[in-house]
Amino acid sequence: VLDVMAFKTQNPNVKINHAVLHGGDEGCGKDTLWAPFIWAVCGPFLKNRGIIDSDGLAGQWGYALESEILILNELREPEAKERRALANRLKPIIAAPPETLTVNRKGLHPYEALNRVFVLAFTNDPVPITLPSQDRRWFCTWSRAPRMAPREADALWSWYRSGGYEAIASWLLARDVSAFNPAAAPIETDFKRSMIENGMSNAESFIMGRIQAREAPFSRGVVGAPFYAVCNDISAYAPGGLKIVQPALLHALKEAGWQDMGRIASARHATKKACWAAPWLLAAGATKSQLRDLLEDAPEAPPVNVVNLVK
Repeated sequence: VLDVMAFKTQNPNVKINHAVLHGGDEGCGKDTLWAPFIWAVCGPFLKNRGIIDSDGLAGQWGYALESEILILNELREPEAKERRALANRLKPIIAAPPETLTVNRKGLHPYEALNRVFVLAFTNDPVPITLPSQDRRWFCTWSRAPRMAPREADALWSWYRSGGYEAIASWLLARDVSAFNPAAAPIETDFKRSMIENGMSNAESFIMGRIQAREAPFSRGVVGAPFYAVCNDISAYAPGGLKIVQPALLHALKEAGWQDMGRIASARHATKKACWAAPWLLAAGATKSQLRDLLEDAPEAPPVNVVNLVK
């Protein structure tokens, strides 16, 4: 957090290719923590600060994209059916390329603004946005501090206004950020891992559990088309009422580290079939031809002996 603050303060013209999501209970001091940084970049009148909520991202104008710092207050996906839509909408804003962002102006022609905005999001929700395990665009941190006592908050803000802003801005300008890479993916955190896991649908979570336990139909380390048949197999084990659909299956396979091998064939099975393979099977050296044969020939249980397969 301090490196991000210092780098943006020292290099406002350089894009930081990830956003920061700061979560915590109401009143724990999230805004208070970031206020001096925003002051250092945007000045005492906060002219280069944009504030928007999740609903405002769908607006047609985009004036907030001209800001040095774009603040997303109360980040939260509006409905379950919008899962992953919010993250996809934010991707071109958080990272460059694109090098420019389109800003529509009321009554005038739109224009392209340089994409160097830094995205800072706040939330009180433990799962405010659905992220994939391969995400490289969000640094997520959760503050477990309790609500600030009014006297402590008043004392801190009084110090800010009586020279604290200037002192912190000076400290950020002097901080050594030579080792900070603004283009690199942010470090993983427990909060982010929790968001990824808890952001899955019930069907995805159920499938993931079977994949990780190497239970049918995943015990062989390979599954393939037709995927509706795989979904039907999983449904036989699913609790009542849980619908298993192909998008949930494919997303769970990707989250579990399985690889899409494309449409593959072998000498014994010339018809190509789409196939996904487990990382442990690929690490053992299984070829595409072996995967295709395994998909057709191997029994479902017990799990395949990888050593004998490769031999």
